[in-house]
Amino acid sequence: MTRILPEIATLEQHQQQVLNDPDAYRPACCPHCGKSGLHHHGYYERNAPKGEGIAFLLRALFILRFFCPGCRRSCSRLPGCLSPRRHYWWKSQQEVLELLIAGHSIYGVAQQKWPYYRTVRRWWKRLETCFEQHALSLRSRFPDLGRSVDWKDFWSQSFSIMTLAQVMGWLDHDGVYVP
Repeated sequence: MTRILPEIATLEQHQQQVLNDPDAYRPACCPHCGKSGLHHHGYYERNAPKGEGIAFLLRALFILRFFCPGCRRSCSRLPGCLSPRRHYWWKSQQEVLELLIAGHSIYGVAQQKWPYYRTVRRWWKRLETCFEQHALSLRSRFPDLGRSVDWKDFWSQSFSIMTLAQVMGWLDHDGVYVP
């Protein structure tokens, strides 16, 4: 089961989808046991990502939950604009990573952008440590990425053809860990 729905690229689309067609978020089968027939099981609130004015307007987002009667566990799916394990927009993370790839220092980027330098450093290290796994998956789908010299060049080429949100959507679709 994919955890991210890449076709829902904005929070406005997410809100409309939740109101008009919440079943779009319903997984076809349980990610834990594989049985179908999940039931809508309420929602949980998630804070809007940091860094843009819309976070102050929205305060909390509603993420739908689904319950599996087979294994009695619940699951949820996120719109493509939200990161599963981070409280920042994919777009903001990509801007930070592109500056680092261009040669800026972690401390300089942290002063220029709003994330704390430890957050910037963690993103940078995660990009490097997950490179092999991410590159294997993405190169099978986008062969031109195989021409990259090193991991920084790989990500630079990736960002030139798609956004970080799209990259992570493809990785999630392939079952690869998305930070």
